[in-house]
Amino acid sequence: MRYSLLTRFQGGLLGSLIGEIIGSNSKLSDWSEIGIGATKSLVSKRILDQADWLEQIQRRRESLLDLKNTASSSEAAVATLPIALFFHESPALLEEQLLACTETWQLPNEPAEDVLAFGSAVASALTERVGASRWLAPTSTQLISQILTYLGTSPTPLKQQLEQLSDLFARQAGLEEAVTQLTRQDKGGHTPIALALYCFCDTPQDFRLCIARAAQTGYQPQVTAALAGALSGTYNSFIGIPIGWRIHRHQDPLLSEIYPLAEQLFAVWSGVYQLSNTDQVIKSAAVAPAGMIQPRSSLSIISQRTN
Repeated sequence: MRYSLLTRFQGGLLGSLIGEIIGSNSKLSDWSEIGIGATKSLVSKRILDQADWLEQIQRRRESLLDLKNTASSSEAAVATLPIALFFHESPALLEEQLLACTETWQLPNEPAEDVLAFGSAVASALTERVGASRWLAPTSTQLISQILTYLGTSPTPLKQQLEQLSDLFARQAGLEEAVTQLTRQDKGGHTPIALALYCFCDTPQDFRLCIARAAQTGYQPQVTAALAGALSGTYNSFIGIPIGWRIHRHQDPLLSEIYPLAEQLFAVWSGVYQLSNTDQVIKSAAVAPAGMIQPRSSLSIISQRTN
């Protein structure tokens, strides 16, 4: 894995917010605010506690509670990004938790499978794995095929769009054609997910270009760019976000809030760190590939040897 899970947690949460800002000219959506409430609740309770999540939202802005059962599939995917990160290593548990979230926030006529599919994509971006296979670099064929397999025989409109995506990538179609094709018969809130997947799979290792193209689609650009930023930020990590945008987080209250929250979310997920001392412990932690850190008695690493 090229980057640590910590920097990928940071990249996913920060990348989604940056995408929203780029897609909406400096305004965050209510769904990102709800997602921040989810992050705080996970940090506080160490599990997904729906009642505590609602309390966190109420403390943040009570009017957000009026949005229950109003989210499109794509908006629900934005709000549940922290859940996708937190439960990424257990597909069954991730599905269970996301289904519980969709019952609270999603419109009754919107298919929950769309949110589950995006959560699965986030988990793959986080671990650089598609099923049992390791990514050398994410390809459209790998990720789109995985999601189609995940959706199975479910006749959701998103599945139809993903089949269109496979054809678009096979023909090496450009962004304009992809937008035209995917929005031609739009009948729900799933299209931003498909567009975000297109932008990520087409430029997987370039965060700036990925979200710029997502915003350029002109189709619900705020949520499309937020989802693309979540995928690209998770895969490329905080380190892959352009340095100017990383520095800007210190000047924006919401961006500066999410960075330590991402560290705390990772700390709770790992089960290792004390939250009261998260920053110090993470910065001083030793990190190395498996098998490289050895007992001092072996002294086979040159830097450990003494004369």
